Amino acid sequence: MKFGWSRRSFLATLGAASSLFAPSVLGAAGIFGKKRKPAASQSLDGAAIVPITTGLGSTGNIYAELGVTPLININGTVTVIGGSVMDPQVMELMRRGNEHFVLIDELEIAAGKFIANVCKSPAGYTGLVTAGAAAALVVGYAGMMTEDLEPRMRAIPDVSEFPRNEVIIQKSHRYPFDHQIRQTGAKLVEVETREEMIAAVNPKTVAIHFTNILSDKGKVSGPETVAIAKEHSLYTFNDAAADVPPVERLWEYPSLGFDLVAFSGGKDIRGPQAAGILIGREELMRYALLNMSPQEDRIGRCCKVGKETVFGMLKALELFVNQNSDATLHTYDERAQVISDAIKKFGVVALPRQYNPEALGNVTPRYSWKIDRSRLNISGHEVMQNLADTRPLGIGSMGAGAGGMRGRNPNGSTEEEHHSQRPQRDPDSFGFAVWQLKEGEDKIIAGRLAEIFSEAPKA
Repeated sequence: MKFGWSRRSFLATLGAASSLFAPSVLGAAGIFGKKRKPAASQSLDGAAIVPITTGLGSTGNIYAELGVTPLININGTVTVIGGSVMDPQVMELMRRGNEHFVLIDELEIAAGKFIANVCKSPAGYTGLVTAGAAAALVVGYAGMMTEDLEPRMRAIPDVSEFPRNEVIIQKSHRYPFDHQIRQTGAKLVEVETREEMIAAVNPKTVAIHFTNILSDKGKVSGPETVAIAKEHSLYTFNDAAADVPPVERLWEYPSLGFDLVAFSGGKDIRGPQAAGILIGREELMRYALLNMSPQEDRIGRCCKVGKETVFGMLKALELFVNQNSDATLHTYDERAQVISDAIKKFGVVALPRQYNPEALGNVTPRYSWKIDRSRLNISGHEVMQNLADTRPLGIGSMGAGAGGMRGRNPNGSTEEEHHSQRPQRDPDSFGFAVWQLKEGEDKIIAGRLAEIFSEAPKA
């Protein structure tokens, strides 16, 4: 395949792939702010298209109307840029879920059975669609402490009078999302060794928390954690939010004996961004549902899940479990090859693919390329910045850190100081993931990179 890229050809490619920008199949004219013709009667998401002739949406470019820049996702399934893009079938199920009213609790219970079946859950386990994996932590731990007692459910997060309100966690397993455990009023008790974990158990202990993505950092494994908890009649919670693929983990972790396991729905499962899955013992799941919306006067009332989200999450889960993983990986390789073919004439060569299918979280191949600095006077960081600065459609974002926005630190330390502690990559290389690209976006990236290298200063 030959590429003869220029600014004109890059913009032509951008226009040809412009249907990627919105489910209403936004035309190239819409990208640049011109009014488009009414769309066809059926969109890619399966919903009937209703022409919008006035107000928000009437130009065909809702992003430009609000003054924000849409992005091609090369960062990964991070929440700060929207997680992932849903499959058209997921969008169609969400549309159908909007057709009727339904008792949300009844729908959640039925959805739980569907989840348990698709995820091959052990006998006595069921599922729950939550408002993200973080919400699963809130309602899961609330349920552990309140059970089905109405006075407790109204009192939480004031758990001072609760018989059990302490959660043991390995010091190495502390992470930003243990804030959601503390949000329930539970007290975290840090330990480091197996002996310390056993010694920390007391009449106030309700559970032991396990952070799956940090399991290689701790001294107590998942099976050991489950065994200790069972011996002392405690609950266990495994937060595996970003830890699929591989798909088998959806049933392997509950089968280890964890009482509750949480997965994010809006990452590689590609469900609605504000959705998660909680899988666990039926009694605990009932307690969790009692502590969340649609119930009122509950700590989880803010963790609302709409009927449309439930249907979308179930379809995304079904598609994810039944996908051909080898074919998916091959698709990623093909996307990277399109980019490699477009930039090799500039002396920019592909490096070996980095891929560990057994990694603990965010399992996906990463592709990178090496710049010949004897030919081009441009660094890898500058290439990535140029991609991010692309308009009207940004390619990745240099500011899309997984942690999101940060407030002022009263001790005077800066975010730059924090960044400086990160390991430095080869300045002559750049790379990214391609797993969240939509069809045609690999060509847009290839064209933009060719443009960047053609305009780069010669060495």
